[in-house]
Amino acid sequence: MSKFALQKARNMLKRYNPKKPHKWGYKLYVLSGVSGFAYTIEIESGKENVVRPDEPDLGASSNVVVRLSRMIPRHQNYRLYFDNYFTSLHLLEYLAKEGILGLGTIRRNRIPDCKLSSEKEIMKKDRGYSEEYIADVNGVDVSTVVWKDNKLVTLASTFAGLNPISEVRRYDKKNSRYINIPRPNVVSEYNRHMGGVDLVDSIMGIYKIKLRSKRWQMRLFYHFLDLTMANAWLFYKRVCKYKNIPNKTIMASADFRLEIAETLCKMGVKTGLTIRRSIEGQILAKKHKGPAQHVPPQAVRQDQVGHWPQWAEKKIRCKFPKCAGFTHTVCDKCGVALCYTKNKNCFRNFHLL
Repeated sequence: MSKFALQKARNMLKRYNPKKPHKWGYKLYVLSGVSGFAYTIEIESGKENVVRPDEPDLGASSNVVVRLSRMIPRHQNYRLYFDNYFTSLHLLEYLAKEGILGLGTIRRNRIPDCKLSSEKEIMKKDRGYSEEYIADVNGVDVSTVVWKDNKLVTLASTFAGLNPISEVRRYDKKNSRYINIPRPNVVSEYNRHMGGVDLVDSIMGIYKIKLRSKRWQMRLFYHFLDLTMANAWLFYKRVCKYKNIPNKTIMASADFRLEIAETLCKMGVKTGLTIRRSIEGQILAKKHKGPAQHVPPQAVRQDQVGHWPQWAEKKIRCKFPKCAGFTHTVCDKCGVALCYTKNKNCFRNFHLL
């Protein structure tokens, strides 16, 4: 739910984090789904304690969750996951009364009068040991679970607890072999759904804008542009899945960004561009033994700007689907040969369909 954008600059938004490879940066809070789609974002500005009159003051870190969760529909049992920077019992109580289920890792010092065994006692237990305590926090049942893996993990939730217990495979250094250890249900739920922010961050990092600027506004602008492109690609994949489009025809992130760039460069331009990019796998490209004919994106074909017919010295086979004719007519903007005769008008159909 949080991210540290690494960049040093002279402004009040910069933060110092000694645990990061680059110590200076901008701290961003992101609300994202399991798929990585980012729904809302907030830049840390030092005013986290500003709350609305109808919202409680839960502290600087918990107030971030309260603000980001304003867009979540109430009393529909949506589930919200966060790490130990945000989690507190009062936050879980507030979300539960708003009809939102919460789960997150929690720090021991944020559990008043903790009934769980001490860390020294649990470290003496076997690997995979866990225990649970369910407390009533102002009418809301909150389950706190501690689990011993390589280190102790403490979680708090209003909808998941210790049971059902599953098994997970771990490597035992002492005996140099893999073993199966018990794992509480709350841990598996947290691991399965927590990580949407890391996912969108990885999608952005693959083809990140590498332009440099001394202006901090431009660095944030480039970051938000990368975030927009990642969101657009995830939304495109969701639409393709809804339409039952085969996975082989779904564009990868690089091809998707190329098509967006080409569309923005060509759409609405009156004169054709001399640069030609070979993007294969277009829906309307004809298949033959040679390389596929380049076809512009649909938004460019249908913008009805600058599609002038040009005369070609040699006859070229028409590239419109199911047309076997030859033509001298080439679209100046699209660079595609299309029939324009008394009986056929592939040129018009190509720019309308």
